[in-house]
Amino acid sequence: MEKKENMEVIEEKEELDFTELENRLDELDSNAFINAERACRMTGDPTPDIVYSANFRARLAATAMGVPFEEIRKLKLRTYTAVITRTLNFLLQSLGEELTRRNS
Repeated sequence: MEKKENMEVIEEKEELDFTELENRLDELDSNAFINAERACRMTGDPTPDIVYSANFRARLAATAMGVPFEEIRKLKLRTYTAVITRTLNFLLQSLGEELTRRNS
């Protein structure tokens, strides 16, 4: 009789590479913004200006990265905060550029 060994397949989880996050955000259209805001509002997010919602920024980053929202939520805290902060900076950058242009 042949003895069978159970072999566990360990799947290595590939880490997301956020080096191109801003470029990927720049490729999104207004539908991505609207869909992320709608998803947040449907969960009861009361943030008056949705851009300042961490949930919204995580959803937008997920869309930009082409991964499910849950993948962003599973990130380690340091990475998660870096991603949502970079997303906020990206969103506010155009506002800053506009204000600079007006005041010049």
